[in-house]
Amino acid sequence: MGILLCMQTILLLIFWYYCFRHKKWHNGWREKIILFLLPFALGCIFVGCDLHIMPTNHLRIWHDELCCFSTITVLLLLPQWYKLMWLLLISMPVQEISEHTRLIITIIFSCIMVIAVIFFFALYFLWIDSMNGYTQGLRSALMNYQPILLDFPTAFFFSFSCYFCLGFSIYHPYGFWFYFLVFLECLIALLNNGIVLVYAFQFLFGKRKE
Repeated sequence: MGILLCMQTILLLIFWYYCFRHKKWHNGWREKIILFLLPFALGCIFVGCDLHIMPTNHLRIWHDELCCFSTITVLLLLPQWYKLMWLLLISMPVQEISEHTRLIITIIFSCIMVIAVIFFFALYFLWIDSMNGYTQGLRSALMNYQPILLDFPTAFFFSFSCYFCLGFSIYHPYGFWFYFLVFLECLIALLNNGIVLVYAFQFLFGKRKE
């Protein structure tokens, strides 16, 4: 199982690099969307095959390694997303857009960039919760800190709280992988905010005529 997961990880990273550097990123939007989703789809196929083919006792033994592979699969969405948004940004006819419209587009674009990261992590919180049962997840302060069955609105609210470092409020994570995801989202939030600033600056001032 360990050798299989290592091989799957290497294949996934090679495939992601191939997709990230592919020339069809500069074709139509159908090709862009396909290239954006392909590495994530391959990772999901690998995880699905592992869960259905491997015996239960093997999955329990290699549980942490499988969660690590799942984390890599989801994180590969981020560079793909940044590239997709960058290509969208540079394809806009900036010189033909008024300053007021450009400012509105920048605000909307920045909101989309932030919401996308929150959405990605909300999905991953759901994924880890479904894979681990009650060994990883959230506890509710309204239910005497008992584990709760995670749904998308709760996962999105918790992801939003993690992104903006608002504190856990009524929901508290438990289990190593949920703690790790909270740390990871807070770290990526800082990186994402910096990238949003760079993209916004490029759109507002990068192509202005002198």
